[in-house]
Amino acid sequence: MKYKITGFKRSFGIIFTAVLAVTAGSVVYWQQVTQRLAVEARQSIVIVSRELAENFERLLGAELQVLTALSVSLEEPDVLKSKPQLITYLNRQNRRNSFEMTGVQFPNGEAVFSNGLTRKNFLSKDEVDTAYEHSHYVSSRRKDPFSQKNILVLAIPLRSNGEKLGLVFATQSVEFYEQALAASSMHGEGLSFILTKTGEVVISYPEVPFGNMFEFSQKAVFDRNLSNAQMKNDIASGKEGLTGYSVDGLHRFVSYRPLAYNGWYGLSVLPTQSMAEKAQELLLMSLILCLSIIAVLVVLLIFILRMQYQSSKALYQMGFVDPLTKTDNLNAFRLKFSKTAEDFKAKGVPVALALVNVNRFKAVNDIYGFEQGDQILKQVAEALQGGLEEGELFCRSGADVFLLLVACPNRDELGRRLDALLDRAGRFCRTEGECLPLSLTCGVYLIDEDVPFYLMMDRANLAWASAKQHAGKTCAFYDEAYRREIVNEKRIESSMEQAMLNGEFQLYLQPKCDFKTGITRSAEALVRWEHPEKGLIPPDSFIPVFERNGFVLKLDLFILEESLRLLKRWLEEEKPVVSIGVNFSRLHLEDPSFIDTLTDMADQYAVPHSLLEIELTESVVFGNIERMKQVIDGLHEKGFSVAMDDFGSGYSSLNVLKNLYFDCIKLDKEFLARGEGNPRMRQVISGAVKMIKGLGSSIVAEGVETREQADFLNRIGCDMAQGYLFSRPLPVAEFEKRLQDEIQK
Repeated sequence: MKYKITGFKRSFGIIFTAVLAVTAGSVVYWQQVTQRLAVEARQSIVIVSRELAENFERLLGAELQVLTALSVSLEEPDVLKSKPQLITYLNRQNRRNSFEMTGVQFPNGEAVFSNGLTRKNFLSKDEVDTAYEHSHYVSSRRKDPFSQKNILVLAIPLRSNGEKLGLVFATQSVEFYEQALAASSMHGEGLSFILTKTGEVVISYPEVPFGNMFEFSQKAVFDRNLSNAQMKNDIASGKEGLTGYSVDGLHRFVSYRPLAYNGWYGLSVLPTQSMAEKAQELLLMSLILCLSIIAVLVVLLIFILRMQYQSSKALYQMGFVDPLTKTDNLNAFRLKFSKTAEDFKAKGVPVALALVNVNRFKAVNDIYGFEQGDQILKQVAEALQGGLEEGELFCRSGADVFLLLVACPNRDELGRRLDALLDRAGRFCRTEGECLPLSLTCGVYLIDEDVPFYLMMDRANLAWASAKQHAGKTCAFYDEAYRREIVNEKRIESSMEQAMLNGEFQLYLQPKCDFKTGITRSAEALVRWEHPEKGLIPPDSFIPVFERNGFVLKLDLFILEESLRLLKRWLEEEKPVVSIGVNFSRLHLEDPSFIDTLTDMADQYAVPHSLLEIELTESVVFGNIERMKQVIDGLHEKGFSVAMDDFGSGYSSLNVLKNLYFDCIKLDKEFLARGEGNPRMRQVISGAVKMIKGLGSSIVAEGVETREQADFLNRIGCDMAQGYLFSRPLPVAEFEKRLQDEIQK
């Protein structure tokens, strides 16, 4: 009995002591939690305020950049002089951006909107002056003149050679910006504002029932050493700050930060009630658990720790592990990247970022299915990762793309190593019991300067694109010249539409001449780009770009129309007339209405079909024989003659010509160049000419530059010559003069 009492006292003492200790610890814990939550709340509201300011400035800056680009595109006077053309242009541009409407306000106060309507002095004189003074203008909240929605107005000056042509403006709904503020509202628990220095609410999320923040906060009780006046003074003097106040028993933290536009402020409000309630719940739960069963607290603590561990593990898996290959994903790769690169640098070893892509992997999925495709990706990842050395990094960044950070003692050694690694990965894969040889391509950026990671990715990707363009090449290093080529291509693409509108593309004609007399028998229509600043741009610099982006469709039809217009004028003015050959891209031939379009245009200009020769390149013809036969037969039915251009430039087969009838075959200049000084090649050319003549086609030799070439080609039976020996490509006026001079002779 004494033992039991003693044991009970001892147990009671232990429990009582434990309860007191846990209770005291809970009180301290509650105080620390409360303080920590307050500190974290302050830190959170400062971060949220900063994000609010940065997001809004970034959004507004991006919209002003879009508007600036529109302003630059409108500096062409002809567009501004024609109101219908201006409205059409504005409407087309407006569909490409997020604005409600765009417009132009001229110096006389007339504002033309993209919806076709006009208003007088839509922007006031003060607003116009502000836009010219600061090179931009952003209005406060106002009503849309047409829909009465709440909007902001953005404006950019429109100048040409120093002359003020007016303002380009755009309207944007307040709701658009409210959605941008939503990200800073702490999942609906907080408030986000854009204020003027006087406290007027420009934008808020969610919508608030008051219009001035300072007037609303007058009834608030501010924290110690803080006041509404202090906040007003800080905002008036352009300072940022953090304060706290209570209204109706609810305490809030407020952080405010100046914006880069109009002296506006970004202000974030976060209530602290939820944090206090969480702290009280934690205290109450701790006390209840301590006074009831400590064992339950221990079990619960173990359970919570286990859940936290599992959650942390799951979050890590989601955030840093590729779900398919179970290797690092891009997030983990970036996290380890800087330290790994620094470690190699400390050892004096250069490093390189390699981007590996499985070529035509979609075909693998189509043939074997996605499940087998996933298995193959796992095998590729295993092979690539297995080829890494100590300290190097690997990840699957997405789909069939992998990244490697590897040591690079020198380019040649790394190139050989990567070629071997890609070859191993391509032969490593098996599916359904058979070896599946894959083709992999790699782009490498040797890290030789401190640039952001995304730029390194871009450069590795550019190197990959370069390798992709060269058949048989598996690995390519980043080359600054290739990047400049890509940039130049983008510049060409950005200016091609305007160049067409400005009439910068010019029709040139290169004569096709009689070998013996040199007299012009026909001509080939060519295009030249007369750029107002860069001068004459050679076709090789822009035609391949246009073929890739499809603009060649417009350009081909433009050259066709210019040729038809020229033939019509010759016929009407009774000038010397020769047929003109016009080249067409394969993209036209894929259009089932191509022949009808060609016929309609020729008939519109009343040009006999026999005066047009349709030139198709050898690569286009042999791409789809059946389709080409339909097109050629259809052209012949309409009375057009058809020529095969660049014959001999590829691996053509004369046997195919038995199924396709061409009125004319044009021998490629490179085909002829290979025959100079090569007796066997000359025999091949002679045999080809003889066979083509036997099929009933005439022959034009391109690129004839020497008398020796001309004599040889004339001797073996070619009908006409085209090349610098006889004439370079000529502007229309010079070509007409040549024809006239030939008649007079």
